[in-house]
Amino acid sequence: MNAVKGTNRLIQDDMRLYLIIFTSIALMLTVVYLAIGIVFDVSYTTQLFGPMYGGICTFAIGGIITLFPVAIGMGSTRIQFMKSFYMNSVWMVVGTMAILHVAYFLIHLLQESGIVDVTLYQPGMLYSNEYHFLSYLWIDLMCGFLVLGVSVFPTVCWMRLGLRNFFIMFFGVILIITLIITLGDLGEFMLWIAGINRMTLFTVLGCIGGVLLLSTYPMMKNAPLTMKSKRD
Repeated sequence: MNAVKGTNRLIQDDMRLYLIIFTSIALMLTVVYLAIGIVFDVSYTTQLFGPMYGGICTFAIGGIITLFPVAIGMGSTRIQFMKSFYMNSVWMVVGTMAILHVAYFLIHLLQESGIVDVTLYQPGMLYSNEYHFLSYLWIDLMCGFLVLGVSVFPTVCWMRLGLRNFFIMFFGVILIITLIITLGDLGEFMLWIAGINRMTLFTVLGCIGGVLLLSTYPMMKNAPLTMKSKRD
């Protein structure tokens, strides 16, 4: 097995493991939610997307920290690793959201038939209160890509900058954002957010996640194999 196939197989196996673990958690929660609704005959609203988004976040961080040095040690290059990581990250998002929405759809059918009255909150409800499979799936995909980008980008920054410099940058960004919120007039901006089409808003958020993900490529081309120490 050459380095490219070996790297891709390494990341695929890791992705499959995380997918199985967090899908199992989500399915167990589904069974518990349905059992509560049927046994106690109650109507309530809950959520199921937490484990799936957690799986994306865990795979993104764990893949960069643990698999990167292993892949390089197997003979892969940094560029090869990042290409395989990007490809498998996309499949991770698509896979988790597809499984999640199969569960959503089945529970929706049970709810429509009157067997249970359990409502699973979804980000797509901000777009429409009526169930739309494709619209809800698209919005969850965009949220998944946002979670992926927000997870990978700071992890790579931490690897390149070290703990001390990363926290200096982190608190500097937080300070700037706080000053903007405190001193700026955000009224017009909030009105614009309130008036924008929700589908467009989630699509933009997904694109931001994609930009954050791809922006790690130049940073990882010469990245160290291990995260820098606190003194670096």
